[in-house]
Amino acid sequence: MKNSKFLINTPIISKRFLFSVPIIFIIVATLKIAYSYDLMKEAERTIIFDESKVLSDFMMTHRSYYQNLYINKDIVLNKKTLPGLPAFSAYDISREFSHRNIQKIVLQTVSDRARNSKNMADRVEMKAIDAFRNDKTLNEYFEYIEDVDQNYYQYAIPLHIKKTCLECHGSKDSAPQFIQEIYDMAYDYKLGEVRGILSVKVPEGKLSSFFNTTFLLLVIYDTLLLIGLFIFMQQLLKKFRHYNTKLEEVVDKQNEELHQNLVELDGYKIAIDNSALVSKTDLKGIITYVNDSFCKHMGYSRKELVGNNHNMIKSAEVDKSFFAKMWQKIENKKVWRGIIVNIKKDNGAVYHDTTITPIFDDNNNIKEYIAVRHDVTEVIQQRIEIKNLYSIDSLTQVPNRNKLLIDMKELQASQVVLFNIDGFKNINDFYGIEAGDKLLIQLANYINGEIEHNNLFKLYRLHSDEFAVLGDGTLGIDEFVVIMHSYQKKIEQHLFDVLLEQEVKISVTLGFAMGKNALIKADMALKLAQSSKNEYIIHDDSLQLEKHYEENIEKAKLIKYSIENRTIVPYFQPILNLKTEKISKYEALVRMIDGDNVIAPGGFLHIAKQSRTYFKVTEIMIEETLKQLKLHNSTLSINISMEDIANRDMVDFIVEKLKQCEDATRVVFEILESESVQDYELVRHFIHEIKSYGVKIAIDDFGSGYSNFLHVLELEADFLKIDGSLIKNIATDRQSLILVEGIVDFSNRLGMKTIAEFVENEEILDILKEIGVDFAQGYFIGKPSPLIV
Repeated sequence: MKNSKFLINTPIISKRFLFSVPIIFIIVATLKIAYSYDLMKEAERTIIFDESKVLSDFMMTHRSYYQNLYINKDIVLNKKTLPGLPAFSAYDISREFSHRNIQKIVLQTVSDRARNSKNMADRVEMKAIDAFRNDKTLNEYFEYIEDVDQNYYQYAIPLHIKKTCLECHGSKDSAPQFIQEIYDMAYDYKLGEVRGILSVKVPEGKLSSFFNTTFLLLVIYDTLLLIGLFIFMQQLLKKFRHYNTKLEEVVDKQNEELHQNLVELDGYKIAIDNSALVSKTDLKGIITYVNDSFCKHMGYSRKELVGNNHNMIKSAEVDKSFFAKMWQKIENKKVWRGIIVNIKKDNGAVYHDTTITPIFDDNNNIKEYIAVRHDVTEVIQQRIEIKNLYSIDSLTQVPNRNKLLIDMKELQASQVVLFNIDGFKNINDFYGIEAGDKLLIQLANYINGEIEHNNLFKLYRLHSDEFAVLGDGTLGIDEFVVIMHSYQKKIEQHLFDVLLEQEVKISVTLGFAMGKNALIKADMALKLAQSSKNEYIIHDDSLQLEKHYEENIEKAKLIKYSIENRTIVPYFQPILNLKTEKISKYEALVRMIDGDNVIAPGGFLHIAKQSRTYFKVTEIMIEETLKQLKLHNSTLSINISMEDIANRDMVDFIVEKLKQCEDATRVVFEILESESVQDYELVRHFIHEIKSYGVKIAIDDFGSGYSNFLHVLELEADFLKIDGSLIKNIATDRQSLILVEGIVDFSNRLGMKTIAEFVENEEILDILKEIGVDFAQGYFIGKPSPLIV
């Protein structure tokens, strides 16, 4: 760069430019004349239109005045007075007016069924009459007519049949006797019908002559003005040539200054070399230059890099389509920006935030590419670690439900077995939550220890005390069951250390399934095994579930009875505003009352779904909650499921209730964002529909393992309810705390409020306040009750 020379060319006025000046002036003059002519014609049209309107207004005023004399009986209508009637005398008055006015304007009333043949409409006037009859909203008609004898403007307004007109133009039998004797036509008109028009015909002649004279003078004036400007420009251009010589001297001086600036640019280059990794390649990707920082960072010498293709540092793990799109953009002369994974000489992977810029020659063709990189490996690795938080169970450090669903999609034939600890709640209650967590960690480690040497299986923690093992389908279902059953027996013989010098034995129940919807089917098999006290059950589509759920029949009857007798009721759990420390919200939780027993949703809601009474339960909850809305000045939350959203009748019911609601802005619908949400477009449509009434939306159980941040963005929620499995561990588990802090930050950036569930003690509440959670809900705040306190 130090030896480069800069040259600024001086401007020179060429003969070609001088020749083009008169052509430009001629074009400008022509355009100016054409534009002036258009303005003149528009002015002529406007004046004639206004003049015609004034004449028609005067004529109609005159016509109405004399017609009212007949209507008011000031003049009695008979054969003798008939010539004075405006309809009769209009022709003679119009003819006299046309002969007397200097512009030869023809003003008359005409009809297609004129009793006086002199008032019969001609072809142009008939066109106007048809226009008024076809368009009832049309009040005026204006058109330029090119005629053989003389061009003119036709203006018209409609003459409608009024009530007074029907005396002579209604039924012939009802017309005056002398009218019946004189005329055989122009009867049977109806009220409001177009009888004819008031026609004004203005010849183009005299007014056009005036405008043409004016236009000619304007053309002469513009032409002389342009000639003067042209002469002035010629003199100015001559002076410019004189200045060219002086400009060349100025440019030479500027070239010297630019050379000095180039020296300064060399300093900037050094600064860039010390802060970024810079390389240049030719059009084929062959490296032609690398700076010292690039060599040091990648571990290569300059000699090893220059002359080789850039592919030598490219990671083989990056998809080929990624680089294809990159090359497509830079070859189209555009700057490309993105993050590229490259491989150093020691085979270490590095992430580079890269900007590739095409460099052009004097003909605007690409001659080379410059790439400027910054090492962002540490930042990317941190992102990967954060991403793992959403796919790894924070307690046991094994993959979670979200990862299981992802892995199942990648398998053509998957096998799933669910492990559920029998009586795990008793362990928590007897030994404490800390002991229960310790047991879960040991069980996860034990199962992983059994399957770690077998690449066919992978362990996941789904929730609470439930684990899943996924098989890739290599084994048959029978062999898969035998292996998993052997693990079950080993688990039941193993002693788990839950407390200091305190060991326990546990038993587990298994549910097997394979193929499509294997996870759901395995869950069904697990529940069936638990209810029937079997060690395990293999899901079979041929199973008759009613044989194994006879007790559910009685529950279904109870649900039906409760619906009929309105013993399905909402209990309200308070939600504390952590900013104001006041209760301003409540969540409506469904309960079924059976005598003195209050049954939670876990005891009957799944039966309601099976017995097709679920939607009626939802309807009752919505109705009863909205009743409470009228009695209290609080915001109330109502839970709805994907089943509700997918049911059009239910959606219509919700919309109808919102229409009747006096203040829907105090209503929040909580939607469970889980694997059951398959059709997000349906959910978005539902949210858009009900939000038009002022309703708010909350995403329930967010952070439970399946939660998808992208989907939350699409759903445009107002609240995120952070899952209790994270909140209850927030005081003891750093990963839970980090994840909750991330959710709070994510929500704040998007303008959403956060609600923490399962707040069990004051320590958790203090932490939630400190990290900026907006609301808290749980037994420490208040238990659900039938009344809003």
